[in-house]
Amino acid sequence: MSERTHARAPDSPLISVIIPTYNYGRHLGKALGSLGEQTYRNLEIIVVDDGSTDDTRSVVARFGPGIVYLYQENRGVSAARNAGLRRAAGEFIAFLDADDYLLADSLAARAAILQARPDIGIVFTDTCSCDAEGNLRYREKGGTDRESDRFCEELLLRHLRFQTSAAMVRGGLAKQFLFPEDLSNGEDIVYFAKVFFAAKGYFLARPTVVNLHHEDSLRHRVDGTIREGAAFISAVLDDPYYGGAMERLRKELTSKRLLEVFRRLYFSGEGARAREYYIKAIAARPASLFKLNYLSKAIKSFFMSK
Repeated sequence: MSERTHARAPDSPLISVIIPTYNYGRHLGKALGSLGEQTYRNLEIIVVDDGSTDDTRSVVARFGPGIVYLYQENRGVSAARNAGLRRAAGEFIAFLDADDYLLADSLAARAAILQARPDIGIVFTDTCSCDAEGNLRYREKGGTDRESDRFCEELLLRHLRFQTSAAMVRGGLAKQFLFPEDLSNGEDIVYFAKVFFAAKGYFLARPTVVNLHHEDSLRHRVDGTIREGAAFISAVLDDPYYGGAMERLRKELTSKRLLEVFRRLYFSGEGARAREYYIKAIAARPASLFKLNYLSKAIKSFFMSK
């Protein structure tokens, strides 16, 4: 990592960037390289290696001694992020997945809002994607910058354009909570729902983060979503932290979770299995039948080979 990246600017708060990784050495260099290109200089970079058996350690070593490298036995992404949270010393904390990377002003743009607005606890931005050929893609969604103290509900109901790598949280707020280590799917939603419930958030409606799309991306795995669907619902709605405030969302949240499984199975070509979850979603909340996009996929699923 270059000297300029770690130069301590006395008038800018320290930002801790937590990168959990497991056998993603082939992507990690891009993530770390993007931190070296940030216009914001006062950084603490924490890589938490969750038991990798590939070249992750040597990839980190190539970027010099300025990076904090933590190794642990494989315990999952939540345990890795929690280890990073415990080590982080920054006034602001950002999360970066090892298979994503940042545009040059990503940290500066988010930190500027937190510095100017002491009433804001978390800032997150839009994202763009990068395909296997390296082509950047961004679909303009017509949104505008906005702030809200109701982002928690929007996040849970999937009405929010949110990615973990695009979030920056005040350090004191971030350390109030931990990622649930008994979940491997939706764990970030459980964590950030609490952050949004506790503080006002700010959405910056332009991309500052690039998500890499590849075959083994965690975002595309179906089994974890199916296996932990009920556990995810319970982790949110049965948490005493909310004092019952989220209970009114149970039917809709359950239906949306089942529809998410249906959608992933549908795009995996598993038509019959997908329909099982579509039917469960409708049973949980009959109004979901009027979601025409899902209904059309359910009909098309009858013509799939599997």
